[in-house]
Amino acid sequence: MTNFKNVEKALVLLAVSMVVGVGTARADLIAKKAKADLLKAAFVEDTWSGAATETLTTMGQPAVAPKPKVTTTSQLKVQTLHDGKWIAFRLKWSDTEASGAGRLAEFSDAVAIQFPVKSNEQPPSIMMGSKGDPAHIFHWRYQYQLDHEKGQPTVKDLYPNSSFDMYPMEFADPGKLKNLTEEQRMKYSHGKAAGNPQAFPKSGVDEVMAEGFSTSAVIDAHESEGKGTWKNGEWTVVIVRQLKRDGGSTLTPGKPANVAFAIWQGGKDEVGSRKSLTMNWAPLKIEE
Repeated sequence: MTNFKNVEKALVLLAVSMVVGVGTARADLIAKKAKADLLKAAFVEDTWSGAATETLTTMGQPAVAPKPKVTTTSQLKVQTLHDGKWIAFRLKWSDTEASGAGRLAEFSDAVAIQFPVKSNEQPPSIMMGSKGDPAHIFHWRYQYQLDHEKGQPTVKDLYPNSSFDMYPMEFADPGKLKNLTEEQRMKYSHGKAAGNPQAFPKSGVDEVMAEGFSTSAVIDAHESEGKGTWKNGEWTVVIVRQLKRDGGSTLTPGKPANVAFAIWQGGKDEVGSRKSLTMNWAPLKIEE
């Protein structure tokens, strides 16, 4: 029996490739060798003075509902450096406001970098990999960064006029419930109690493995760092990862690689599949 959903998806991707053209987002990204330790130096402005900047074309995700109604981010500026152990990406895109989410129906600005896990000559589907041919994704969210810098907000922080009649940890007068431990508090935070990694504070970057749409799985122990700054209508986000990631993707100086990007503007209600992305893998050359 024909799987009409897969046929429809294939036709959409074919149509997009004909409209966008094979060359979209295929400028070679060249990671020059840096002398500094990029785990620290990548977050210093002067480190990037000699790094080339490539501008990649992005477009609204076209294949899976819910799709964005318009392309909110049409260009992404990319710089990249490596030090033999770490590789850093500096990403810039236009956004009229910084959105950090928090309350219901509020979403976070975000950006993701995607790499094939297998070193095949032909990379997997640009749409988050495919079955048996996964993608390794580094996902920065402004919301995560705010949680790390300021602490996760409480319900009272988000909704100052709220009141509680079910959760004793939030009572203004706890009565006899004094000196309660974080372990006891977690009983009333079901996500944490269940061990959901999305319920705990993050430093800014999630590492995700995926084999196509709706298959994302967060890696508990991540080995990457990221930080963003919004100024004058533009985001600048730096993400640093190890060249070799056990159980993930490996990048080797002197060997060709591929990379792709996605951007979410939370203030324009972008979350999940509502995003802008590069519709082709961009070749990545890492200098020896």
